[in-house]
Formats: sequence, structure tokens, C-alpha cells
Amino acid sequence: MINIYKKEIRVLGAILALKLLILLLLPLTGDEAYFIKWADNLSMGYYDHPPMVGWVIYLMSFVTNSHLFFRLFAVATTFVAAFVIYKIALLYGVEEKKALLSSFIFLASPADLLLILMTNDVALLFFSSLGTLFLLYSLEKKEWLRYAFLAGIFLGSAFLSKYFAVFLMLSLLLFSIALYKTRALKTVLVVSAIVSLFIAQNLYFNYNSCWNNILFNFFVRTNGNSYNIGSVLGYFGLILYILTPWGAYYLFKTEFEKRTLFKLLFSILSIVFFIFLIVSLKNHIGLHWFLIFVPYLFLLFSYLKSEKQLKLFRYNAYFTFAHAAIFIVALALPTSLLKEHKKYSDIVMYTQPEALCSELEKFNDERIFTNSYSAAALLSHYCQRDVTVLFNNSKYGRFDDKLFDVRTIAGKEITLFHKREINSKELQNVCSSFELNSFEVDGATFYSAKCVGFDYDEYKKSYLDFQNENFYNIPSWLPVGACYFKERYYQ
Repeated sequence: MINIYKKEIRVLGAILALKLLILLLLPLTGDEAYFIKWADNLSMGYYDHPPMVGWVIYLMSFVTNSHLFFRLFAVATTFVAAFVIYKIALLYGVEEKKALLSSFIFLASPADLLLILMTNDVALLFFSSLGTLFLLYSLEKKEWLRYAFLAGIFLGSAFLSKYFAVFLMLSLLLFSIALYKTRALKTVLVVSAIVSLFIAQNLYFNYNSCWNNILFNFFVRTNGNSYNIGSVLGYFGLILYILTPWGAYYLFKTEFEKRTLFKLLFSILSIVFFIFLIVSLKNHIGLHWFLIFVPYLFLLFSYLKSEKQLKLFRYNAYFTFAHAAIFIVALALPTSLLKEHKKYSDIVMYTQPEALCSELEKFNDERIFTNSYSAAALLSHYCQRDVTVLFNNSKYGRFDDKLFDVRTIAGKEITLFHKREINSKELQNVCSSFELNSFEVDGATFYSAKCVGFDYDEYKKSYLDFQNENFYNIPSWLPVGACYFKERYYQ
């Protein structure tokens, strides 16, 4: 069968080569550096999300600590997702030819190309895709127990990647009971028992870590959001983008046979589309939100006739080549051409971190502080020294809250590094005296401050009290085993 599609495979090979080139050219991003910091400080969990991406990077670091190697996990995940599309289609009676072309359509799509930019969600896609496949195998095949065990392990790992996995698991549960009825009970019981162990692990971490994941994902990150028609329109535009306009047109013109595969896809996609629609009323829905559901979106194309699938494959490939060309040209441009851009200092920091590290070596302090979690993570990785977040009341990237105790620098001299000009008013109350400086790297200006006599009590009033009220305000109905933040600063 593969031999028939030599031309299509060559196209996919070209897309893979372009993807690898983008991986080589793309500087380490702030989020990637942040997750590497997770791996460097291995834990049962982290502030923002469950720990799986940090665990994966930690295991990969035994081979090499290169972020280029870590990115290969995303490349592997694209093929895993394509394999799952192919196998699920075959499992539910799709012709092998059409099943194979459905997976090809995914590998030729922009969604596949952009997957490399979604670090945390890559682990979610990897584990959820395989977990779904093994669950369906358990329902359909004789070796049900082995597949049920694997499904539990992978779906549990998906839960420890991101809480979005719950939406998928709920859909799969409803599908299993509705279609397979009592036949599904033994599989559901085994899978549920195993997944519950992963959930228990996460609950134990949260119980002993200020309920970090729960507070951030269900309270902090949605606080203050209001209705926005733009986010609703953006949500529908995103669906259209993932399917592509021509793919959506072909689906609109297709008659879907109401067989088992359709019921599976309807169960998964209708529930998540409805939930995301409700969420989009007040929140921006990003492409990464859909990543876990991408295999099931592309399984819809298995209903197309083979001729339409081949056309769709070609159109997607053209679209993806255009994306790749834009990425490669943008990444290959000399940074000097962007000197007038308002975020030129960010561009230099991400493209020339080693030059920044050379400048930071001039400061002999044990620790350097910055007000950005992405800058702190990036410089910690490249400079091989502690760069910690301070003077930051953002709800994002608060892992340093756990790693660093502000009380340890009371009365001491510290160095601050910023990408933007430092606001002296921030330092007046917290430093007994301070000195502002700046330096240039490739035409970009960076700023530093020497803060003498750091006043912990004033900092606590201006920053820690705000953080305690907004990020560590644990509801009274949640039992608390331990909370590092409150134990340090409020007990």
C-alpha cells in the first residue's frame, strides 16, 4: 500500500525536512526554557500544570541537555498522532487506503507543523492519543486486559500532562458505556482504577503545595475575564484554520455514515466543541487547546472519497509549505534588520543569550534577579547560574515562588536585570539605595540595577501580600496539608 503513494511520501519527507530545519533555526523559547527549569528541579508537580512535560524532559536529559534533542519529542509525537489516526480508522472498518490518506492529510497540515511550538501540549497529545487507541482496542479485541492496562497508564499520563485530558476521558467513558454497554464495564473499571492512581498523585501534590494547579487553572487564570465577541469569533476561526477552508468545505459536502467511528468522533468532538464555545465567551481559545483533539478532527477526513483525500492532501501540503517558507525566512533574517522593532531587546535575548550571559558574568552576585519568568528560565539555562524572578505580580510562571525564599536576601545587596528600562519607583521603598545602569548587546539596550540593603518588609507589603491574596488564596473548603508560601511568609 505504501508503495502506491511514493509521491505523497516524498512530499511528507520534504515537510519533515523543513520542520527539522525550523527546529534548528528556532531559538529556545521562554516556555521551553521554563519547562527545562522544571526538569532541572524535578518535582511531583509544578505551579502551572501537572508535571509530565518536566518528567519527559528530565528523562531525555540523560541523553543530552540540548533543547534541540528535547524538540525531537514533538517530531515523534506527530508520527504517533498520525499512527493513531490510521489505526483507529482501520479498527472501525475504514478502507486501508482511506485510513492511510487520513494520516497523510494530518502530516501535511499546518497543525502538524505548528505542533513543535506547543511544548506542554505535545506530551498531552502523545499520551492521550495512545491512551485512546489502547482503550478502543480493549473494547474491540480479545486481549482486553492488556490493552485496558496500557490505556490506563497512557490516559493517566495524559492527565498528568494537562487537565484538558479530563474532557477526552469523559467523552470516551460516555462512548464506551453507550455503545458497548455491559461489555465495556470490565475495561472501564480497569482503566478507571489505574487513572485514579494518577489523579491521586496529583491531588497529593496539590494538598501539600498550596493547591497550585487547582488555584491557577480554575481561579487565577480566569479571574477578571469578561465577555468578548472577538474570542468567540476567534474560536470558530481556529476550527476553520485547523481543518483548513477547503477541508471544511469537503466535510460540509460529505455524507457521514452513522457507524461506530462516527459515534466515537461525535462523542468526543461535540462535547469539547460545546465546552470550548462556553469558555470562549470569556477566554481566548488558543491553538494549543485543540491539540489533544486533533487526531479526531482529522479522522473526519476518512469519510471523504479517495480522490478528495488526495486533493486535500495536496492543498494542505501547499499551505504547509507556505507556512514553512514564512517561518524559515523570518528565522534566517539578520536580527539587525529589526533594530527599530519595539521588542528588539527580546529578539536579541532569545537569539543571542550567550552574549547576555557574558555580560551577566560581570556581576559577581550569587543570584541575579529579573521580573520575567521566561527571561529567568532562559538565562538560567544558558548562563548555568541562578536567575530568579523578583518584582513580579503576574499570575503566570510562578515556579520561582517555591524555589526561592525572599527572606534570605533581607538586608543584602542584589542585582536586577531587565529587558526594559527599570522603574526607579519600584526600588525606592525596597532598597536603601540603588544604582541604575545599562549595557548594549548588538544594538539592543538592557538594564541593570544594584539594590543595596534590600528591605524585605517593604517588599512583602508591595508584592508578597498581593501574591498571597491573588495566587495563594485557598478556598476554606479545601483541606491543606502544607503550603510553602504561607508557611514562609505568613506563619
